[in-house]
Amino acid sequence: MRWTNDGKEAEYPSLPDSVTVGTVRDRENGIDEWLDIVQYDLAWEPISHEFYRKCMVGHPGYEDDRCFLFCLDGKAVATVCVICDREKAEGYIHMVGSKPEVRGRGIGNLMNAYAAAVLKKEGMKTAYLTTDDWRIPAIKSYLRANFVPDETTDDFRARWAKIRETIRQQ
Repeated sequence: MRWTNDGKEAEYPSLPDSVTVGTVRDRENGIDEWLDIVQYDLAWEPISHEFYRKCMVGHPGYEDDRCFLFCLDGKAVATVCVICDREKAEGYIHMVGSKPEVRGRGIGNLMNAYAAAVLKKEGMKTAYLTTDDWRIPAIKSYLRANFVPDETTDDFRARWAKIRETIRQQ
């Protein structure tokens, strides 16, 4: 999915009193909290500090102060990472996920709005993210955050037609 900066000033979303945002860097056990979140639907190999190093630290442009942890009543429950390629002015939204017990409560919308504000603050003109076709609630949240489907190939157009049909049926 693709996002284009609308040129408006970065505006961070208003967070409910029970929600705070920290980073992997500034939380005492940030990496462990991140690992605890991504074990649900996002890990393709065993959860470990090595997984974090390969998936995050090994990603070009990764900075741990842009790997955000959303906390509910002080407990880390969701994550989103904003990676910036300053040369291209293009961002990448990476590893967006939440614990199952907080899904459907609007945290994803907050994370996407927060990530868009970071992209703007960092001067990104465009951004992209990848997701799985079956992650319909996440896709709906990305659409609300002004990400648009990538339909540059016949395969992508066919996949998006199925996704749209699934969304319409809900």
